[in-house]
Amino acid sequence: MEAFRQFPTAGAAVLDATERPAAQQPQWPDPVRLAAAREEVRAGPALVGWDGVRRLGDLLARAATGQFCVLQAGDCAEDPAECGADDVERKVEMLDVLADIMRVGSGRPVLTVGRMAGQFAKPRSNRYEEHGGHTLPVYRGTMVNSPEPYAAARVPDPRRLVRCRDLALGVLSAVDRLGRGDRAADTERIWTSHEALVLDYEVPLVRPTGDGGHYLASTHWPWIGERTRQPDGAHVRLLASLRNPVACKVSSDASVDDVLRLCSVLDPDRTPGRLTFTARFGARRVERLEPLVRAVREAGYPVLWMCDPMHGNTTRGAGGLKVRRLDEIMDEIRLFVSVVEAGGGVCAGLHIETSPNDISECDGAGIVPGQDGAYQTLCDPRLNLMQAVAACAHWQPRTSATRTAKEDRRCDTKLDTMG
Repeated sequence: MEAFRQFPTAGAAVLDATERPAAQQPQWPDPVRLAAAREEVRAGPALVGWDGVRRLGDLLARAATGQFCVLQAGDCAEDPAECGADDVERKVEMLDVLADIMRVGSGRPVLTVGRMAGQFAKPRSNRYEEHGGHTLPVYRGTMVNSPEPYAAARVPDPRRLVRCRDLALGVLSAVDRLGRGDRAADTERIWTSHEALVLDYEVPLVRPTGDGGHYLASTHWPWIGERTRQPDGAHVRLLASLRNPVACKVSSDASVDDVLRLCSVLDPDRTPGRLTFTARFGARRVERLEPLVRAVREAGYPVLWMCDPMHGNTTRGAGGLKVRRLDEIMDEIRLFVSVVEAGGGVCAGLHIETSPNDISECDGAGIVPGQDGAYQTLCDPRLNLMQAVAACAHWQPRTSATRTAKEDRRCDTKLDTMG
């Protein structure tokens, strides 16, 4: 890891974060062009407002008491060619279908969060990959370089920071035109989320809250990935200094000490709704989650637990394609619910990679990965809508089975008066 190059912004805690080691950062070749791009992002508009960020935090606090469940879904890596108004409308329709499935299974209203308007960067396990006998720098998302398999396309270009900011603004405008933005009721609103990975993009989008604090204006709900969750690293310390609700991915490599340290840094005041752990263990290892859930609960942290059943179930198929099997995804969802509830944690919801397109990237429900040339992802395989419906139908926390019709009516009445 390298120390992140300091970028001037308000807030001593933010400045401290930018001076810490930062994993998974692009090696920009031109510091002058990088400085110009960062300044253009900094001088531009906020993508999301503080009122919306604060409202989502309040709703996640209510999710921590079982009043809501959460659907977080969308592309593995957003494609600039699918950020137009029609594309956004199809993605919103997909989210609505999946939220309805989860509402029925859980007996609770659903907060709908899209992996959109910023999911343009990807952490990678390897710095290089092979294409046609040639070794190339790995593709790191539209924010950094191009997926085209030739050397010049893989050179990091800082102008992509500005382009992705503009694409995100366009997506948010399309969501707003659909009536699903700031003016929408809480359970009709589409909230945004992405991995806060490229600090040259995220730090310039830090904005003041108006009362002495700061928030990340690139998205409502940023998350930290498995590869950047070092408690003393720049990513964790940056989000610790901000007032957004935050999430952190954890895998079966995480220890009790790891998660308790993350809790102490990201949620020192034990604020409901502040911190979510998104578990990406894999169906064969999900039982390792229970001691983490139990330790967090016993330490008094009101953490939300989300299930990411995608990343821990990734293998290589014929021809080297990344493959995920629907049956393993559904198994992990079912086992996750059992394990988290056994540990006394809050089963908050699902975090899945999916697309409304007619794709064949995951195996199952009659789909063979790569059939008919419909393997289109820019990085990892996504569920198509039919497969995503099957996965969401497995979200059935046992605690929801005790809800009474009277409780459902009371919750619906509260929702009618919200906003």
